[in-house]
Amino acid sequence: MGIGLRLQKAAMIGLVIIGSSAMLAPASGKGEVEAAELPKQQAEEKFHGSYEKGELVIQFDHVLTEAERQALYTKYGLTEEDALQNGLFANVSLKSKQELSNVAAALRKEAAVKQAEPNYQLERQFKPSDPYYKSQWFHSKINAPKAWDRTRGNSQITVAVIDGGIDSRHSEFKNRLVYPYNAITSSTVLPVDHHGTHVAGIIGAAMNSSGVTGVAPGVKLMPINVFEGEYADSYTIAEAILYAVDQGADVLNLSLGSYSYTGILEYAANYAVNKGAIVIAAAGNEDTSLPFYPAALSNVIGVSATSAADKITRFSNFGRYINVSAPGQDILSTIAGNSYGYMDGTSMAAPVVSGTAALILSKNPFLSPQQVMQILYKSSVDLGAKSWDSFYGNGRIDAYKALALTPEPVGAISLNTKEFKVASGKNLRASLAVSGSMRGSIYIENAAGKNVRTLMSGAAPQKGGFVAYWNGKLADGSTAPAGRYSIVFRVADQRQSLSKKAVMNVSYK
Repeated sequence: MGIGLRLQKAAMIGLVIIGSSAMLAPASGKGEVEAAELPKQQAEEKFHGSYEKGELVIQFDHVLTEAERQALYTKYGLTEEDALQNGLFANVSLKSKQELSNVAAALRKEAAVKQAEPNYQLERQFKPSDPYYKSQWFHSKINAPKAWDRTRGNSQITVAVIDGGIDSRHSEFKNRLVYPYNAITSSTVLPVDHHGTHVAGIIGAAMNSSGVTGVAPGVKLMPINVFEGEYADSYTIAEAILYAVDQGADVLNLSLGSYSYTGILEYAANYAVNKGAIVIAAAGNEDTSLPFYPAALSNVIGVSATSAADKITRFSNFGRYINVSAPGQDILSTIAGNSYGYMDGTSMAAPVVSGTAALILSKNPFLSPQQVMQILYKSSVDLGAKSWDSFYGNGRIDAYKALALTPEPVGAISLNTKEFKVASGKNLRASLAVSGSMRGSIYIENAAGKNVRTLMSGAAPQKGGFVAYWNGKLADGSTAPAGRYSIVFRVADQRQSLSKKAVMNVSYK
């Protein structure tokens, strides 16, 4: 450990231990449900509930030929988006601004159509069964339960907890910790620390029907100890930041700080952001507007603390460096000894934001740090003076709104035809819209899942997407036999990758 500035943990630890919880077995059940014939909707009846705008689901009386389906679609101005059970069901969209109920009523009069109805939206009715969840008021305040219906965090996303160690044997962290590091001893053995354990639990305590739940219970945690006693120095913290980034951390939480600026911390923070990681830090707990570092660094998200009443807490720092605010008073989370307790402080507010950032990246891992920052800021609830202010920054974090503003990493694959007739002399055209900076490879798979032709490799998107053409030839120059094929788009950046495919039929008639 180098000699440098001493930094303190940013929490006001008013610790109240409430003990360990008993494990509760989640209720589950399995059963088979027979398909029931749905009642036809009356033509004059208005649709109720939420449904996908401009979409219908058609159940045909029998499997139609491609020509029969297309004739029906042409008659009513429809486009088939997808089909199930060999075409017995079809998801279609309206090409024009026709009244959905009128089109559905007309379709139901067709002899070949058994049912036509909206593509209704269904909601998951989910609430954690962890026994102390009801005492974690901050989850409902930031709309975490609604956010969890979209994602509870992806295990491919890692949050580094640069703090004072962790109770690695805590039941909430089982199989959740990756690349632990003790920057004081240069080992993987971590001290058992209340503060670090509490911070880690706020971010990612498991949703396991026991104890508490973190904001992003599905992500991985990378615990790194930088403290020797109550203090850590800037060099050791910078070392920890570099280590976390080099080991693949996507979000870095620093619930610590000092009123002294240091170049090495700014270098480390910039290094992290330039490598694609998001850095989040506590604003400090002395009710002052003095800049608190690393929260006050330009590339770091500085977080102030709010109460259950959505008011700035009596202890939270404020000032020009506050970017967002988050709950930080009476926060229940994990503590050492496989137990649970309450703590106050901006140290507790920062991990709420870190967990939310991890949820954003779980939905779209290709976003840049700047894009994640803007999503956090724009989705926050404005509590103080209109727009930004020195107490709440851009507002109090709202996880659900943040995910609503997060774009999908890729759109649906668009094909010019799903029935590719090679003899026509026309090429198959496939396109994929993407968000974020990535490169892509595009190839053709046969029905056995084998790559039979690479169309593009390591290419950058053009105007927000990828486009590829296939003439029906295989890699060896021969013509593809008739049958079922898939076109696969595999996109990746320096940190993440994903694949998407679309199925088509190849024929010669």
